[in-house]
Amino acid sequence: MANLATTTYKICNAETGNAVRDFWNTLQSMNVNTKNIWLGDLAKHYGIDYEAKHISVRGHIYWAEYDEEEDLLSLETETAWDRSELFEEINNVLGEPLSISYRVCECGCEVYYIHDKGCYFPEECVVSSDGEPFDEAFDDAFDTVKDAVNEWCEKMNIEQGERTDEEMMDFINEYQYENDETYYYIKTFTYE
Repeated sequence: MANLATTTYKICNAETGNAVRDFWNTLQSMNVNTKNIWLGDLAKHYGIDYEAKHISVRGHIYWAEYDEEEDLLSLETETAWDRSELFEEINNVLGEPLSISYRVCECGCEVYYIHDKGCYFPEECVVSSDGEPFDEAFDDAFDTVKDAVNEWCEKMNIEQGERTDEEMMDFINEYQYENDETYYYIKTFTYE
């Protein structure tokens, strides 16, 4: 079974025009937010031979939102293994009018990276946690490692002391809890 990657996209116009709004209208015509939009169906809509181009379409869009004021399309996908290159190919088909930024979290393979052409993804890390005293979290983004460390310290009532944030992150990721089902992992992003 494939590992699943959750990718958050921020898509805006690379230049003036209506490309983002047109893409949003396409997603709406496919009933986005009322059902999953399969990437294979999206490729067919744009006439992309994904097999010939070796583009994985194993996945779907499960949420999208268009901010008309900012002319910004936000969407989230769940795909097999890693993000799909389909959105870049759609941009190619359209004549490259879009600027595409994304944040990928694939916890099964410890893959966390950001490709940001704007200032959409300022986060340094994500936290996955469960069990007392933590809230259930699945790759919740934190602006800084310091914020994630402070969250853990507060919940565990343990002080950071003289340890750096990086030393604390290693300490936290290796911490042995009384309950084997309790965990709190901090994973940092790589920037492309």
